Amino acid sequence: MDRDEYIKKFYEEVKENVEGDYKIILEPGRKLKEDWIEYDQVKWEVEENIEELVKELQKDDTLSFEEKILKVYEKICLNYIYDDNVLYFFKRDASDINNIKYIAVDWYGRIVGNTWIENRKKHNRRICYEFARIYAKAINELLGENKKLEAFMVGDKENLHYVVGLTGDDYSAILDLDNFNKIKDLTRLKLGLTLDGITILRDETGKLKDAIDNYNKGRLVDLLEMEEAKNKFAENDVIKYLNEVVKILKSYNIDSQGFMEYTRAKVENQGIEIEKIWKEIKGGAEKRYVRCILFDFDGKTYLIDTVEQEMKVVNREDLKEFVFNPQEHQYPYYGG
Repeated sequence: MDRDEYIKKFYEEVKENVEGDYKIILEPGRKLKEDWIEYDQVKWEVEENIEELVKELQKDDTLSFEEKILKVYEKICLNYIYDDNVLYFFKRDASDINNIKYIAVDWYGRIVGNTWIENRKKHNRRICYEFARIYAKAINELLGENKKLEAFMVGDKENLHYVVGLTGDDYSAILDLDNFNKIKDLTRLKLGLTLDGITILRDETGKLKDAIDNYNKGRLVDLLEMEEAKNKFAENDVIKYLNEVVKILKSYNIDSQGFMEYTRAKVENQGIEIEKIWKEIKGGAEKRYVRCILFDFDGKTYLIDTVEQEMKVVNREDLKEFVFNPQEHQYPYYGG
């Protein structure tokens, strides 16, 4: 089976196993034509620190290919953070009667030029399009002359989220290190937790599953301190429990985005509805915002400030430095 046939088979596997409408995005230069195929407008390149690891792995005969791609996955997760400033520019889809759909912006990481790419080299914040390009290209470099596997990008038709697809003779999988819908592996691996972002669609030999299982040996699904705090406080004193969550997580010194998604998961697991508000990061080369959490409980309003990494009681009218509706506070083009 040639590479084009592998991709066609993969697309059918995605349709069978994943909800939604998806497309496959290929590196420029291929000739495969289908209505669900798109060619990226940006050259795929592996960033320097990842390229160094790829070159080391190419020379390593002691690791399997599956172990090597997990090494790269880990390297990305430990050395990059999700740039949630992109979400500040997402707009609600006015045509959606349920008011839950968003419209992405192409210029923030998806269709970009050299200026954007050069500016990104000045920090470690990236978004899904960038992660997917870097990782897919790195995997293909590791494959070398092996034509029995190929990596590419997979995205929803609305361009809200891109991941890596990997397919070939032995298996097909979706590799998503920055999943919107749960605590990202970008955060999980920084905390020493299990890898949770790879979805296996087919694994006829068990090689990929075995590699993931071996990687996860000795790792916990959640922090031990969090389980202890939950058992001690969650049932009788929710606020004390959430304060413990914030205190414990702050001790791990993770980025504001990781702090936000982790604490959000813990708050929502208590059946509490949250509101996302935005705080400007001062002193950077360009204006940018990160998400914080607001919620009501027992007649009080609580703020989880992901920059200061603290939780406190607040009055909404006092939150002048926060943005509640980004669409009403847009600012000029962000250059990367």
